[in-house]
Amino acid sequence: MRRLVDLYFAALRLTIALLLAAMVVLVFGNVVLRYAMNSGITASEELSRLAFVWLIFLGALVALREHAHIGIDTMIRALPLPLAKACVALSYLLMILACGLLLQGSFAQAVINWSSVTPATGISMAWFHIPAIAFAVPALLILASELLGILTGRIDLASAVLVQESEELLPPEATGTAPRAAAGLGR
Repeated sequence: MRRLVDLYFAALRLTIALLLAAMVVLVFGNVVLRYAMNSGITASEELSRLAFVWLIFLGALVALREHAHIGIDTMIRALPLPLAKACVALSYLLMILACGLLLQGSFAQAVINWSSVTPATGISMAWFHIPAIAFAVPALLILASELLGILTGRIDLASAVLVQESEELLPPEATGTAPRAAAGLGR
């Protein structure tokens, strides 16, 4: 099962890269066409906006799985373990509630906007709400699994990294800013 999940997230990373490449091609190509030939790709703006919406939600899903969202866990680390566990469980319950509301609202908006289309491409406006659904369903599974792990003790709060406080707090090797000598590259 873990291998299947890893493959899914590898596919998400590839999709994100392809969406970013498509956005660059569409926007840059449109700029070049406008300045060089006084014309443009009519659908470029709508397609790049749609790609951006998908990119944001898929990227947020990958960041959620890797605990890459920035947060502050100073208070949690200062609390006694039972109280810290309760606070973390409460925060997970609130995130699950938020994802449930996002899923419900996005689904309702997708249904409402299914027959509305964009002016240049004729794509259903529901495709701008579907990425939130594609985020919310796996996010609910990730959050519920981690909450269960915390409550059952499978995830130890004393050693778990649930958020990144800041990029500056990471060791230099993790950010690629290690001095050459320390990284073994100096002579």
